[in-house]
Amino acid sequence: GYSNVTILDICNELNITKPTFYKHVNAKEDLILDLYDSTIDNITSNAYQFIKVDSHYEQLLIVFKQLIEETTKYGPDVFSQMLISNLHENKHSIDMRPALTRLCTTIIEQAQKKGEILNTSNASHLYETIAYAFIGYELTWCMLKGDFDWEVNFFKSMRNILVVSSTLHNSHLKYISKK
Repeated sequence: GYSNVTILDICNELNITKPTFYKHVNAKEDLILDLYDSTIDNITSNAYQFIKVDSHYEQLLIVFKQLIEETTKYGPDVFSQMLISNLHENKHSIDMRPALTRLCTTIIEQAQKKGEILNTSNASHLYETIAYAFIGYELTWCMLKGDFDWEVNFFKSMRNILVVSSTLHNSHLKYISKK
């Protein structure tokens, strides 16, 4: 877990010295504070993945599926530490990221135009609502130390918030990992 890994462990794994580590990073905590940024960069820079699907709603599912996979990869311990760090002082780790916000808002707008998303509320407000729901489910997953199926629960909530067309009602099932 996060608490059991020392700076020396990190340096040994990376085959660097402590001075080299501290030249680039102020503290171990800094390593986890940028997790969202690297995840968002991966999602927004790989546009080809969205071209593969015709449904805008499915494009939105792909975005959140990747966010869930990245979070799950690092585990509840690491994300708990990130959340704790932000509770002590807002490090802006969970702020809305402009690139992701633009991407998801555009996807929602297009899905509304195609009749895939029936909720006609402002697309940016819808995105903000599902983004905060995501954070809430992620927080619950962290608090329960991974013993919570937040993926299934989040996708159900997202579908309900957006009011998804009945023709796409079960699209989310193929994006939920088999456990």
